[in-house]
Amino acid sequence: MITRIIKDVNTAVKEITDGNVISLPTETVYGLAGDALNPDAVLKIFEVKNRPSFNPLIVHINSIDDISVYGEEIPEELYKIAEKFSPGPITYVVKKKQIIPDIVTAGLDSVALRIPAHPLFSEVIRISGKPVAAPSANMFGRISPTNALDVLKELNGKIKFILDGGECNVGIESTVISFTEALRSGTINILRPGFITKEEIEDVSGIKINPEINSGQVIVYNNYRETDSGIIKPVEDREINLLSPGMLKNHYAPLTPLFLTDDIDYFLTNYIPAAGVINLETFGSLHNIAVNLFRVLREYDEKKFEYIVVSKVKNFGIGTAINDRLTKASAGFVRIQNNELIFIGK
Repeated sequence: MITRIIKDVNTAVKEITDGNVISLPTETVYGLAGDALNPDAVLKIFEVKNRPSFNPLIVHINSIDDISVYGEEIPEELYKIAEKFSPGPITYVVKKKQIIPDIVTAGLDSVALRIPAHPLFSEVIRISGKPVAAPSANMFGRISPTNALDVLKELNGKIKFILDGGECNVGIESTVISFTEALRSGTINILRPGFITKEEIEDVSGIKINPEINSGQVIVYNNYRETDSGIIKPVEDREINLLSPGMLKNHYAPLTPLFLTDDIDYFLTNYIPAAGVINLETFGSLHNIAVNLFRVLREYDEKKFEYIVVSKVKNFGIGTAINDRLTKASAGFVRIQNNELIFIGK
């Protein structure tokens, strides 16, 4: 199969309505899209990405009014938040209606709904008249793509078309908030931090955010192996019950092992040929770091270092989402002891 980068929305619409999958641009990252009401199309998404069936998908819809078409028991607080932030990089988990196939939600009775802000994705939804399931357009667990060329590198030969919408202007996946349980205790659960921050949601809704981010059960890695270089990698996963995409302990990862460090200056001042050193401070603001994060991870991955090192940012606002992605992308932590590098597996 030949994969082509295109700019024709009508071709994209035809792929969706024909039950095929196609990569579509969103403001966050590029998605691998299919008709959310067509189980066969959704199955193709899982097959192309090699995505495990226990990991639910986000359903992209056209408007706030569509939330009640595919979800039920919608609280007023959700609409208050949606009026402020949707269309945009925020996803709402609510009780699902039976019209949504179980394969989309991994058998759960809840569904994740988002109204994308990218004009091309919005146009595809509007013209096709279909809700669109669309996880990131990369192989499962790898770095999310933020432009059409990066999708081509990941999925060349696996899909027919990539709709080119330019560089994503957000750069990290949407914030995911759940209303299925939390409001009973007067809080909202953030299942995945993103561009829309905890503080912004609290200001608009007047409701507290559950302080425990990612409060559902997540994948736990119990076994590790050590490579010839001393780098420890997870090799086996365990019991899972995911409420939302983005809740895996290991995700967004480059093929090159990535290690977090509290002493990035050591790596910047000491030449270590094996290490690809990412200094996020060069991007300036947290906003710019978020926009460029996946791009720079992919860039360093392609340079074929033995490992990559990076430090977390301030854990506030968008920084919370950046640190979430770095933690999940990492293979562990590296510290300096007596001028030696000590690698610690996650």
